[in-house]
Amino acid sequence: MSRLKQSAKSLIKFFGLGQVVDKSRFYLQYIQQKENIKAFKAAHPDVPIPDPFMIYETFRLDYQRYYDSGKADAMHIYEEVKPFISLEQKAILDWGCGPGRIIRHFPAIIPSAQFYASDYNKAYVAWCQQNLKAINFKENQLSPPIPFPDASIDFAYAISIFTHLSEEKHFEWINEIYRLLKPGGIFYFTAHGNITRQNLLDNELVQYDKGVLVERGNVKEGNRMFTAYHPKPFIEKLVSGKFEILKHREGIAKSWGLEQDVWIIQKMIP
Repeated sequence: MSRLKQSAKSLIKFFGLGQVVDKSRFYLQYIQQKENIKAFKAAHPDVPIPDPFMIYETFRLDYQRYYDSGKADAMHIYEEVKPFISLEQKAILDWGCGPGRIIRHFPAIIPSAQFYASDYNKAYVAWCQQNLKAINFKENQLSPPIPFPDASIDFAYAISIFTHLSEEKHFEWINEIYRLLKPGGIFYFTAHGNITRQNLLDNELVQYDKGVLVERGNVKEGNRMFTAYHPKPFIEKLVSGKFEILKHREGIAKSWGLEQDVWIIQKMIP
């Protein structure tokens, strides 16, 4: 993404116009995708699908891609953590599940596991509770906790959740994940790494290259337009003393955009 475009985005956020621009972009995409949405629903009458704005907020307004990518991502997570944990008969948590794009596919991949999910958006949680019965959904707030017991989860994952949180919330939530995981439990999460340096403005690059988290605020924290960028030293500091880093895979440029980094960490046994 060009520096000019990034500067324009920063100005939009600075003047508090992010929500207005975002809504306008949604309506434009909905008009463009309306016939495709009808076609998907007609071809998949038994597949529960969220309202268009839910999909737009959490992914892209493309029903087929929402469904197919969720299935592909679930399988990819399953395969990528296989060297570190068997997920058979395990308790699995999707933190920041949104309208269930990924977690909805896991019961078919691992029928013997127990599935849990949470999100701070009441509408998402209500929709998931009504439509995805094989999973135990709970609402959380912007700050912890998630209403599950201590040491009750074997494996947790968070896809593009830390990317929308402040530094303070990073530390609050990594402590919460530590609380929820069983000793030796695994946490898989994504973050904006080095490949996204090209999105940063000059002053942000200075901060990033010092190993400091870069935040773009002026919108509600947790919103998709609140953005955080994660230099490797920051993540290492974030997990230090509580988790062992098992894998760090840097994101690369893809046909659809810039891939986020993947981190796989393990709760240390006291």
